[in-house]
Amino acid sequence: MYMYITAGTYSYLKKLKEQHPAEKMMLMQNMRTAELWHETNKASLFQSPRKYETMDAFGHFASEGFVACHCVSVRDENRPLFEYNFENKLTFIKQEEGIIAARILRPLSSETYIIMTLWQSESFYVRWEKSPTFTKFQIPQHLGNMFSSPPHTYTYIVSEDEIEELEEDPFNPESS
Repeated sequence: MYMYITAGTYSYLKKLKEQHPAEKMMLMQNMRTAELWHETNKASLFQSPRKYETMDAFGHFASEGFVACHCVSVRDENRPLFEYNFENKLTFIKQEEGIIAARILRPLSSETYIIMTLWQSESFYVRWEKSPTFTKFQIPQHLGNMFSSPPHTYTYIVSEDEIEELEEDPFNPESS
């Protein structure tokens, strides 16, 4: 199974998703961007997507929820070790309250792996972050040198409606 990811405006990506109702797609957004994820065994419908192979998966995309994408850039020589450490990791999370779906994605056109979790709401994700199960999801400290840059997390909302713009943008002094 492959995952193809493209970014753009919410309205454009929503139209693209609506043009392909038979395809398995999830539209997610945050205050900065929107992404459309297309999961398929076929070729991508997107012109120039980021390409991933699904290493592990459970659950199905939903039309509502909270998404956390843990992005981990791994040096080429450390990819086998990273993948070994993430084999069967999703078994630790399947029973967590509020989890809907998860994917571990191997990059085909970059060095950044994505561990995506989809939750009923942000509160379930926050609760999981404080649980012992979350600790089992972490890379052991002694393997920290396998990364080419520090891991980071992006969060999104999956909703049928576009999120409204912030009245005050903390990154733009002209918005206040």
